[in-house]
Amino acid sequence: MKKILLLLPGLILILFSAFAISLSEIQSDPGRYVKVAEGQTTTMYVDSYSIQSLRYAPPYYTIQGKIYYVSYTGNCIEKSTVIFNYDYDRSSVNLRKDLMPNNPYITDADRGNALWNEIKANTGIKFTETDVYTYSLSGDYIETEKNFFDQSVGGNSPAYHAANYMFYKCYNIYFDPKYDSKNLY
Repeated sequence: MKKILLLLPGLILILFSAFAISLSEIQSDPGRYVKVAEGQTTTMYVDSYSIQSLRYAPPYYTIQGKIYYVSYTGNCIEKSTVIFNYDYDRSSVNLRKDLMPNNPYITDADRGNALWNEIKANTGIKFTETDVYTYSLSGDYIETEKNFFDQSVGGNSPAYHAANYMFYKCYNIYFDPKYDSKNLY
């Protein structure tokens, strides 16, 4: 029994290192790890092999997948499982129908601004993030957190682009416009 207890920490470290990932691994397989958002100090990738539809009950959809949030200033990669819940009644397609009557006195710019303001107020996407594993950029295991929180996805945020990409991969249509994604996905 004493030997088992002595071997247990080593076994746990081996298991965590078996699932570790480094920045070079992510960047060397763009077909699998799709860059969906990039800023000055961070980049977000979606593991395209992990995406799966959990619920198809229009107008409600639920999709699960893995994301990798790279922080260059923090010298780390956070790998987490995310579950996105979508309300298609709040999609840009449906909002356009509701908000944009064919009024000749409304300019296209005003229509676009009204749509963007409505999306920013409520994207129709919520997410839960679970099992956050943190690794150094070189792939060394740092820590694990068990987060279970629900929050709304902000318009044009990294989570927004991850959700939009995952919806597209499942249903071959974007939930909302890509906006400032710079055609990353």
